[in-house]
Amino acid sequence: MNEPYHYWLVRYVPDIARGERVNIAVIVGRDSGDWAIRSAPNLKRASRLGGDAQALRPWLESLERSVRDYEHPPLALFAAVNPETVSRAWLSLLSHRFNNILQLSDPVPVDGPSAEEAAEFLYSALVATPDARPRSKTRTRLVQNLNDLYLRTGSLALGESLLRRPRAIVGKQRGRFDFAVVDHRVDQLSHAFAFDVKDTELLEQELQSWNFVMTRLRDDGARLLAGQESHLAQADVPVSVVFQEPPSGADSRARDVFDAALDAWATLGVDAVPGSEMGRIAVEARDLVHN
Repeated sequence: MNEPYHYWLVRYVPDIARGERVNIAVIVGRDSGDWAIRSAPNLKRASRLGGDAQALRPWLESLERSVRDYEHPPLALFAAVNPETVSRAWLSLLSHRFNNILQLSDPVPVDGPSAEEAAEFLYSALVATPDARPRSKTRTRLVQNLNDLYLRTGSLALGESLLRRPRAIVGKQRGRFDFAVVDHRVDQLSHAFAFDVKDTELLEQELQSWNFVMTRLRDDGARLLAGQESHLAQADVPVSVVFQEPPSGADSRARDVFDAALDAWATLGVDAVPGSEMGRIAVEARDLVHN
């Protein structure tokens, strides 16, 4: 029986303290032979996290060359004096060396007819930059305005009592909130939805996903992750949604999605707040933290 394949993700981590990372390459192989690597053709997306990811290009090219030369040895005239022996042990050594802004994940088993085909699949799923989706400018404005109100009216400190985009983990479910207000515990969660979008189907999918995470949170509570910090949110934590309703003249489908969202939020104990009244979310946060 052939030895199973494993894969390793090469990650860019510009700020170790914050822990944010982006996958920039995937390596697939097995010690009995057959290795492949796929790398991102450009690192602009990675650089959005901070720093200059392009500085890692020589390291990536070195990895690519090691795998390529191992699989397809060059003529003796052009071969390196001490060519790399690509193996799990070699990658384990690299994972200890690459433990700063460039990191190598632990190996994970993967099925595939060949290393090349497995690498192609994993690259598409875990590394390739997804097609950009048009986002609602109104939602962006709602989030920014709520952020400003938290800082001014709520007197909160960003990164301390106010967390941006924390991840919520409930069992095996994953989701996000736009904001978490924390003191010694999670005092409030909030999120924004804008219904003045062209792609109503995509919005409905996002609502269903978010509402499902909220359902689980109301049952079991959740663990929030923001950088290296972890906070527990109780099942009865106050949750607010600031929204922009569909514009006048919107089709019936958009109105149906909006009405269904309001109904679901009421069932889940979510305070639905029009964008024009979002100031009261910040006032509530101030009272929760400072009282």
